[in-house]
Amino acid sequence: MQMNWNLGILVILLALINSSCNELFDGNSDEETIAVVGHNKLTNSQLQLATPSNMSEIDSISFSQSYIERWVRNQLLLKKAEINLNKQSLNEIELMIDNYKTSLMIFQYQKMLIQQKLDTLVTDENIEEYYKENAGNFKLDSSVVKAIFVKLPKSLPDGYKVRSWIRSSREEDIITLEDYCYQNARNFDMGENWLYFSKLLQIIPKYIDDQESFLKYNRFIDAQDSIYRYYVGIIDYKLPADTTPIDFVKPQIKNIILTRRKMQFINDLENNIYRDAVNQKKFTIYAN
Repeated sequence: MQMNWNLGILVILLALINSSCNELFDGNSDEETIAVVGHNKLTNSQLQLATPSNMSEIDSISFSQSYIERWVRNQLLLKKAEINLNKQSLNEIELMIDNYKTSLMIFQYQKMLIQQKLDTLVTDENIEEYYKENAGNFKLDSSVVKAIFVKLPKSLPDGYKVRSWIRSSREEDIITLEDYCYQNARNFDMGENWLYFSKLLQIIPKYIDDQESFLKYNRFIDAQDSIYRYYVGIIDYKLPADTTPIDFVKPQIKNIILTRRKMQFINDLENNIYRDAVNQKKFTIYAN
């Protein structure tokens, strides 16, 4: 019963809002009228405003027919509601409409000001500062690695050299490896960025059951299938519950910073408007 009551209130609320829109558009008495129920009318401009853009002609016709019928049904239901609902219910609905209208207009105004005035530039320095202050809030849920990855055709006669280059700590060997990969590798990565270890394992023919244990005691993977050989040299790793590398959380931190700026912007806006109104005595509050 409660659900049906709530549904009825929602339908009536929407109908009343629609009725309010009618009054808003009735200023142009010469505008084409599409439908009339009692003193309320649906105009062509209202219908065009409600119609989604970029619709095909056929879809637009179908949408218009459905919208007009729905509008008429809502207006008829509204008339019945106005007759049968008691004064208290109607007053509650009017209050709901006023609150909704207030919230909607404030939201749109805030949105407009945010788009016009909010500083949306988030620098790497901003991100790094936030990361340092809140690093404890960013914890890994799976292992990540920095790793050199090389995928070579098995037919290459000197492919075995990659093994020693990857294992080497000499800068000239890493440069030689990169040059070799550009010329011969089917795919390769020089380990400059962090990636999930599980994602790396998806592209090499090797199953590792206990990834954490493997990373603790191994730095090299050599695998093959019928066509390719796969070489992996693990440069660094982090395990679950370790602090997440900043590269993984940069987008998240940027969103957090922007959200905080928006909240601060809105708070400052409200406070400035309120202080201005106090100073200019634009409102009066009467004690109960």
